[in-house]
Amino acid sequence: MVPPRAAENIDEKRSEERVSRPEYELVAFYRSVSTWPAKDPELEDVASKISALSGVPFVAVYSLGDPRGGGTEGFGISFSGALEGERPVEIPLREFIRRFVKAESRHQFDGVHQMTITREHLPIFNLSHLRTISSVPIHSEIRELSKLGTTRAPSEFGWILIGSEKPLSAFQELVLNAAARRLAEVGEIAHLESIIALRSQFLSIASHELKTPLTSIYGVLQLQERMLRVKKDEPESTQLERQQSFLKMVIRQVERLNELIDGLLNISRIQNGRFMVEPSETDAAAVLRETLGARLTTIAEEAGVHMNLDAPPALNAWVDPVRFEEVVTNLIMNAIRFSPEGGVVSVRLKEDSGSFQLQVRDQGPSVPIEDRDRIFQPFERAQRTARLGGLGLGLFISRQIAQLHGGNVSLVESVPGKGNVFEAYFPLRNAGVASI
Repeated sequence: MVPPRAAENIDEKRSEERVSRPEYELVAFYRSVSTWPAKDPELEDVASKISALSGVPFVAVYSLGDPRGGGTEGFGISFSGALEGERPVEIPLREFIRRFVKAESRHQFDGVHQMTITREHLPIFNLSHLRTISSVPIHSEIRELSKLGTTRAPSEFGWILIGSEKPLSAFQELVLNAAARRLAEVGEIAHLESIIALRSQFLSIASHELKTPLTSIYGVLQLQERMLRVKKDEPESTQLERQQSFLKMVIRQVERLNELIDGLLNISRIQNGRFMVEPSETDAAAVLRETLGARLTTIAEEAGVHMNLDAPPALNAWVDPVRFEEVVTNLIMNAIRFSPEGGVVSVRLKEDSGSFQLQVRDQGPSVPIEDRDRIFQPFERAQRTARLGGLGLGLFISRQIAQLHGGNVSLVESVPGKGNVFEAYFPLRNAGVASI
C-alpha cells in the first residue's frame, strides 16, 4: 500500500507531466509576478524572467509610472548569452527605449509588433547579435474608473521590448503577450488598491474634519443654553458682548463646514464632468482685496499670522471671478495653516507678458521632495504639521481651476527655514468656457 503522502507526490508528478514544459514555465512566470514591479531592480528581475522564458538575449521592461499614482518612469533591462559582453551604455540605451516607445505609440496597435533593426536605431545596432526588435504595450483595461484628475487610470502602464537575432517564433510571441497581460493585471490590481486606499483615507479625513466644527458648534450652543438658564446679575452690555462672541464662533464654524462641503461638491463635479469656469472681464486685484478683507485677514489674525499684500491698484484679466476667488482662498488658507504663530504670509499679484501670477509665500516647514507632486492630488497632504485642518483638496481644486483657464498652480520654491512659494499662473487672454 502506498503511503498517503507518497500518493500525493505521485499525483502531483503525474499532473505536471500532463502539462508541457513551456506551459509549465509560463504558469510559473504568472505565479512569480504577483505585484507591480515599482522599482528598477524589480523591473530588471521581471525582464530576466521573460528572457529566460522566451530564450531571447535582450529584454527591456519600461514602466511609465507606478499604477498606484505618482512615481516616475522605470527601466528593467536584461542581457543574456552572447550579448552579456556587448552591453551598451545604460543612459543612451534608456533614451533609445524612450524614443522607440514614443514612435511605437503612434501606431495604435494591439499585440506584438516586430521591426528590423537599422543603423538609425543606435545604440541597439551596436549589439551585433540583434536583428529584430519586438514590442508590446502593457495596456490598462481600467476605463474611467476614477475621475479624480490625476488619479485617473492611464491608458497604458508601460511596454515590453524584446531583441532577437531573428523574428520571434509563435511561442515567443505567446510569451511576450502573456507577460504583458500579466503585468497589466497586477498593474490594474495596484491601481484598484490605490483607489480603495484613497477612499479609506477620504473617509477618515472627512469624518474628522466635519466632526470638529460640529463639536465646536454643539459646545457653544450648550454653553449658551446653560447661561440662559442661570440668572446672573450682569450688565446688559456684558451679556450682549458674550452673545456676540458666541455667535461669531458659531458663524466661523458654519463657514468652515461650508468650505468643507464646497470642496466635496467640487470633487463631485470633477468626477461627473460638470466642473466649469465661465471667464469674464474681471479685476483680479479687486477680487484679491475683497477676499482678503472679507474673511482671510480675520482668520490670519485669529491664527496669529500677519498678512502682507503687494498688488497693483487694478489688474484686468479674462477669468471666472468666483473660481479665481476660490484659488485665492485655497492658496492663502494653505499658507495660514502651515505658518507658525507670529509668522508672515506674503501675497503678491503681478502682470507679466500676457499673463498674471498670484504668488503666496509662507514661513512654514518646507515640503519634502517626495511630496511635491503628491500634494496636488486629492485628499493628499504633505508630511508637515498644519495648525488648522483641511481635507487636502485646496491645491488640487486650485490647479484644476487654473488649468481650465489655460494656466497652472505649482510649488515654485521650498527652502528649509525660509518657507514655500505657491504660484497660480493665469493667461490674460480670453480662454472661453471650459469644463472637465
